[in-house]
Amino acid sequence: MTAKKDTILLWMPAYLGFHSMAWRQEAGQRRSEMDFDMVRRQIQIAERGKFHAAFFADTVAVGVYSADVSMEALSRTAKASAWEPVTLLSALAACTNNIGLLGTVTTSYAEPYNVARMFASLDHISGGRAGWNVVTTSHPKSAMNFGRDAHYGHGERYERCEEFFDTVAGLWDSWEDDAFLRDRASGRYFDPEKLHSLNHRGKHLSVAGPLNIARPPQGHPVIAQAGSSVEGRAFAARHADLIYTMQAEIRHAKTFYDDVKAQAADSGRNPDHVKIMPAIGLMVGRSRAHAEDKIAALDELVDPVFGMEVLSSYISADLSGHDLDGPVPEIAEDQAGSKTSQKYFLDLAKRDNLSIRQLMQVAARLGTAPGSPMDIADMIEEWMEAGAADGFNITFASDEDSLEIFVDDVIPELQRRGLFQREYRGRTLRENLGLPRPDNRFVRGPAKHQVRRTLVPET
Repeated sequence: MTAKKDTILLWMPAYLGFHSMAWRQEAGQRRSEMDFDMVRRQIQIAERGKFHAAFFADTVAVGVYSADVSMEALSRTAKASAWEPVTLLSALAACTNNIGLLGTVTTSYAEPYNVARMFASLDHISGGRAGWNVVTTSHPKSAMNFGRDAHYGHGERYERCEEFFDTVAGLWDSWEDDAFLRDRASGRYFDPEKLHSLNHRGKHLSVAGPLNIARPPQGHPVIAQAGSSVEGRAFAARHADLIYTMQAEIRHAKTFYDDVKAQAADSGRNPDHVKIMPAIGLMVGRSRAHAEDKIAALDELVDPVFGMEVLSSYISADLSGHDLDGPVPEIAEDQAGSKTSQKYFLDLAKRDNLSIRQLMQVAARLGTAPGSPMDIADMIEEWMEAGAADGFNITFASDEDSLEIFVDDVIPELQRRGLFQREYRGRTLRENLGLPRPDNRFVRGPAKHQVRRTLVPET
């Protein structure tokens, strides 16, 4: 009998909850998305549950939302203000001991030298638990915050991203692992022969180096990436350790999984060192009825201005002049087109005879799976056994109690089934994920494969 594969679990904080109306719940009204103590408590709960890492998303503009909504609609949500991830993770590193700390930084609107320093510092602060989620930034609003009138084109973004990533990785290799002698007798603090300048000159970037911080404890922080385009998959297959993806059905997830693993092998990588992590939005209750009641309560809070704009964006049709409690009108072909989201919502409205208000509520909680602890464990097991995932990036519609229920009830059930770790298996994030420590590009010969674990401070 084949042994079951351990599930990797990442917790993706949504502060007050990823459902746009979670802030309107009674508990949410007493809190702010900028409440550090709340985030500290949440990550400590996740660490108690042995989550492998916390995964912090980011944007670099106000109003960047999954659907195209106005500022008026955005003002009805708690989505306009958020932490800068690396600063937050540095503070959280001091409050935790084992959980990994993954932060998002764009390659389109940052400088490689700064990014290399930030994540090397975080890796040292945390004792080897840092990870960088590499994104290119897709929303044009970001460009005007960084001295540009227009956003990079899709192809140019990924071309720059490839060069940016290679530059950052090269900077992390500036110092060999044993470069710092700290020899008081000889008076030599470091060996200059083991310090290397990158001297990169490319199409988009010019960076001399070397980096002014020692090589990270993990060699390189763990690399995460999200992208389902042809360019995104290719980049992930070449470079990423964790790949964040979104598929609603196992068959689509399995196709993505097999494709990226094959591309990784074609790139000369071990496919087992490329972890595919579909996103799951959950509403966890003590029972299925409890979870469904919690979702229904959020549905009732959906603001009509926000909900109508989100739904109209998804179906490419303005429904603002229609009765909210009336049926969804027929959408002309030249309006609806063939987008997957349009077809999904219009087919759902016809199948279930939904009113505009009901369909609006579905749009506001798109992708949320309500269920009991047993339901959630069954779903995770089904995906794992189908070979559609190596783990999951989990976020909660409402963080009021869902994270705690997941830790107290879902994780013990996964452990009972042999699907999840009972203890952290190493001291660095790479060790806990079963990933090798990257070689230093400037080192040749046997020393290339030495792991200088003394660089990881005792905790």
